[in-house]
Amino acid sequence: MKRFGSIYGIVLAAGLSMTGPFASAQTSDAALKDRVGQLLERLDAPKPETRKAAEEALIKLGAKALPLLPDLEKVTDAEKKERLTPIRAAVSEVAEQLNLGATKITLKVKGMRLSEVIQTLQAKSGNTITDLRESEGAETTNPSLDFDIDDKPFLEALDIVCKKAEISPNFFTGDGSIGLMGGKPAEAALIVYSGPFRVAFKQIGSVRDLQAGTSTANAQFEVAWEPRLRPMLMKLKADEIKVTDDRGKEVKVQVENENTDVVIRPENPVAEMNLTFISPEREAKKLASLKVNAEFSVPAGLKLFRFPNIAVKDPATVKQGDIAVTLEGSEVDEQVWKVNVLLAYPGQGDAFESYRQGLFNNRIWLQKSDGSRFEHNGGFSNTSSDGGKLGFEYLFVDAPGKPGDFGLVYETPSQVKTIPLEFVFKDVPLP
Repeated sequence: MKRFGSIYGIVLAAGLSMTGPFASAQTSDAALKDRVGQLLERLDAPKPETRKAAEEALIKLGAKALPLLPDLEKVTDAEKKERLTPIRAAVSEVAEQLNLGATKITLKVKGMRLSEVIQTLQAKSGNTITDLRESEGAETTNPSLDFDIDDKPFLEALDIVCKKAEISPNFFTGDGSIGLMGGKPAEAALIVYSGPFRVAFKQIGSVRDLQAGTSTANAQFEVAWEPRLRPMLMKLKADEIKVTDDRGKEVKVQVENENTDVVIRPENPVAEMNLTFISPEREAKKLASLKVNAEFSVPAGLKLFRFPNIAVKDPATVKQGDIAVTLEGSEVDEQVWKVNVLLAYPGQGDAFESYRQGLFNNRIWLQKSDGSRFEHNGGFSNTSSDGGKLGFEYLFVDAPGKPGDFGLVYETPSQVKTIPLEFVFKDVPLP
């Protein structure tokens, strides 16, 4: 995990690395693909009630079904196209209505195997969970467990499961999922849940500078979120940080009004936050209250841009609303295919900055005419930045066949929304 240097007393880190978006969350699994295929077939059923039920089921699947629906431009049957048009529009609308709050989990079962519990949590939340115990050399048990979880936030429900199963969550997986590790969670852990976030107070320390005659303290937090959200930016509201000791005295935070925005990459659904402040006087035994406000920018209204062939001679542009994506060309370098894409977004200022940073989280894949896909697997680089345009070079390694066999699908948000994060820790022992 990489760490950033101090930004006037605040350090924010997101486990950054210049690799491509995680593959595990890019596509629907085989079961979903089969389900969508079955429902599409039922749209041609002779009975109106069967067609209606299939239509409603497709819409209910929401954003995850969108990449699996036929491209309307390639549907030649007029009647089929007429049926698919309102479905695609409705699914797109559902996709834009992103749930910005916590996924609530209710799980009241007896004797359910841990593996089934994990599958249930994934299905209910849309969050990917990876069991890392075997790869880490830990014992892989699958106990039968009883749960009475009633309308709890997903991350709190996951902690309850981990505690009972004597395993621990790990948010630094590198593939965008939440990992499960061997070993019990810490009994005395300080954790609070706020919407779709989980904030763990990791440690607090104090340092005295003997030359300057000053003493400072540092508080370290781990902010995790539901992986389905894929945040783009984290902004700490420095002027809203409030810290008091157990004598009622305000503790001054060492923060200046500078930019505290940090780009978040999707490899890990977690960020590290460090807060530096003047050490309380020795008479203070605890921090009575430590309150932090922040906000996260998340992508919404995802749109798909499709190109029939990546082996283009001239740049090809697809436009939806104010957003344009241009496939500038592709190049073969032994086992590596280099695909160059240019994106144009409207506007400038803070709103555009959120878009610009969010483009680093975009998803891209190669797709054949039969629907089979080859995921982006070789990283990317930012090649240009000019006004409202950004260029990227994406690498695909060991793709089968030749470039002319594949088209390109590019996913990018049409809007950016913000989620507030506020957390408070009370009665924190001082070192």
